[in-house]
Order: sequence, then C-alpha cells, then structure tokens
Amino acid sequence: MIAVRRSIMAFAVWSAIFYCAAATQALAQNKPKGVTAAPRAVQVDLFRGLADIFSRGMDTLTDKLNREGYAARVYSHRDWQAVAHHIAQRYARGDRDIVVLIGHSLGADATLQIANALARSNVPIDLIVTFDGTHPHQVPANVRHLVNFYQNNGFGKRISAGPGFTGELNNVDLSADSNLSHVTIDKSHRLHAQVIAKITDIVNRDVAAARKAGKPKAKKPKTAQAQTGKP
Repeated sequence: MIAVRRSIMAFAVWSAIFYCAAATQALAQNKPKGVTAAPRAVQVDLFRGLADIFSRGMDTLTDKLNREGYAARVYSHRDWQAVAHHIAQRYARGDRDIVVLIGHSLGADATLQIANALARSNVPIDLIVTFDGTHPHQVPANVRHLVNFYQNNGFGKRISAGPGFTGELNNVDLSADSNLSHVTIDKSHRLHAQVIAKITDIVNRDVAAARKAGKPKAKKPKTAQAQTGKP
C-alpha cells in the first residue's frame, strides 16, 4: 500500500514539473518580439573655459550626471580635438552612442568645433548645450538638438542654423536674470536641472523610436472583390 502511495505521489510531482516546463516554453514562444528595446549608451562630454578656473560648474554638472547614471567626463576646452577623435573612432567601430556635448565659455565654443569636425565624417551629435559661448557659431547639419544659454553681456552670443541644419535650435536669452553672469551661468542649479531633463527626454525618445521600429508592421486587410453576379 505504501509503495502504491509513493508511486502516485511521484507521478503527481513529475506531472507538475512537466506542466510548468510546457507552460514556460509556451510563454516564451508567445512573447512579443521587438518591444523591449534597451536604451543606447549615453556619452556626455563637458568642457571648461579659460584656464579651467572659471567653469567649475561643468565639474558640478558632471557629478550630477554621473549620479543620474550617465557616463559623464569633463575636459579642458583645449582637449576638444582628442575628444572629437575618440567619438569618431567609436562611431567607426559601430558604437551608436547618444552623444551629448556641454560647455561653458571657451568650452562652449569647443563643442561647436567638435561638431564641425565630426560633420566631415557624418557623425551625428544628439545634443549640444552651450553656456555663454564667446562666438556666434552656426550649427552644422549633423547636430540634432542644441540649447544655447546666453546673456548679452559682452561674452554670450546667439547661435544660428548652418547650411543643411534641420534639427532643434533653442537660444535662451538670460540677460534679464541679474543673478547670473558670465562666470556664474554655468553653476546655476536651475539650468543644470533643465540640462538633465533634456538629456532624459532625448533618451526616452530614442527608446520609444527603437520600440516602434522593432514592432511588426500591421498587415493591411485584403480588399474584398465586388460581386458581379457572374459565376
């Protein structure tokens, strides 16, 4: 009798295991494809201005971005060529990172120098943020979004669209804000929050676009043929 009970219990256990395995396999086969796109890596490079002394807000923003989970690095404006070369190399290897460039004063000018250098190789830049750049640059066609925080204070300049540019260009004139100046605009926590929000928005758009691209296209219903009354 005991042996019979053990046989029945063993059969029940193995039946349960078999059922779970079959259900798991069925769920895996029915799982929608192409709707769980992972976000691309985000590469954020920030640039200080003159002598690396007056742009410490770039260091603060770098720390904030790293705490948000982004890979952010800060450089002297003099390092722009090395950074441009690094971005171009990664792109040539097939890395399609979301590229973000941020700079203050001469560091802001450096971001546009990088953009122009990368435009020759058709390397896209997703976002540039400039804090009171010192030259009235034109945005090249490879830049998708540019936000320019500036003041008409003898330093800051508006930025205009260059030939072929079809992206988003937002010049934010902060001349009326008496709490800001050329040496403090890069340290504004309010502007830092706007920059982080802009990066987050671009990442979310990128994920949404990847998911949309991965979904199978709906098939058009077949058009019913008109009845003619003929056999």
